[in-house]
Amino acid sequence: MHMSRLVWRGIAYVLYRIHSSFAIPTALGLCLTHLCNIKCIYCMRQTFIPKAGNMSLENIKYLLKKMPYISTITIQGLCEPYLNPEAPAIISWLKQEGYHISYTTNGTIPLTGERLDCLRCVDDFVISIDTSNPETFAYLRGGAQLGVVMRNLQRVVEMKRNLGLSKHDNPPMHINAVITALNFNQIKDFIAMLEPYEDQITYLMVDPVSRPDYSKFDPLALKHDKQFEVWIKDLRAYVAKSKMRVVGLDYMLEPSFNWRDCPIAPMNLWVEPNGDIYYCYGFEYVIGNVFTENPLFAFNSRKARSFRRRLLTADPPLQQCYSCNFARPGWQLHGGYLVTSRRLSVNKPMTFYEALKHVLTVLTGKGGYSF
Repeated sequence: MHMSRLVWRGIAYVLYRIHSSFAIPTALGLCLTHLCNIKCIYCMRQTFIPKAGNMSLENIKYLLKKMPYISTITIQGLCEPYLNPEAPAIISWLKQEGYHISYTTNGTIPLTGERLDCLRCVDDFVISIDTSNPETFAYLRGGAQLGVVMRNLQRVVEMKRNLGLSKHDNPPMHINAVITALNFNQIKDFIAMLEPYEDQITYLMVDPVSRPDYSKFDPLALKHDKQFEVWIKDLRAYVAKSKMRVVGLDYMLEPSFNWRDCPIAPMNLWVEPNGDIYYCYGFEYVIGNVFTENPLFAFNSRKARSFRRRLLTADPPLQQCYSCNFARPGWQLHGGYLVTSRRLSVNKPMTFYEALKHVLTVLTGKGGYSF
């Protein structure tokens, strides 16, 4: 990491720990295109579609010159990023410039050629797969074929095995599964389907459809009732014996409660292809545009600071805040899974930035998510 980025991250983290309404974003979330090739029935594209256009490599170079404080790039959003033909070139250039890259795909675009090769530059690779049942998968994923997605997963696994790489070498891969009332009882079979690849999958994340903005998709939404408690107890016992690491069961459907320690609002700047800056998944909560104004000023505008101040209260700014994973006990118990995961999986000495975070955590007596 460039020294200037390290300094920016240190300053940003101090502002975050003292809960200042002023903030410095160190992570840039990019939606590379307005396009998606599937229609997931629970997706927010049902009500919001990004304005037409692609985020070009030249635009990204221009933006990052204006944002020396950015050190992490997260490529995701309401799109399939591989539908932007420049996606492999963008990933390669970002790695060349020393950025930490997270990349999420729906797994339906063939991972061959440069699309596969560029994944060696990715530091956190996510494939979205919800179930092992082809019919349920096709329904939830708007006609997508499970066989196609699994073949792409196998291509990544084969590449890494042929190169003699471990699950923690680039690209470290995890699976994100949106869990609904339709596929909750299929999780056991889903885990069994993934176990042959456990040497190359860092973990399976189960993300429940429970958020208020998903309520119109009832009866897809999971409900925390007596039957759920029976199912989750049985599932936890099954997972305890599995080789596959499963994340999310310990706090699935637990109410969110601690928005003041949310790291997303003070440290992540999310951008649509047209340059609009939004907060989390509040796509209509636009606080500025990276192409027409200074991104740092927009990130500290009155509207943005008001958003962060409300996170310090019992009245968070977005409906989805009430069911956000980042404000659930499993994520905020001294960093939860990801701190433990890093300590166990990365054979590197602690950096100065990480040491500073640990010192501040002890001095302030607060836990908080760490990344």
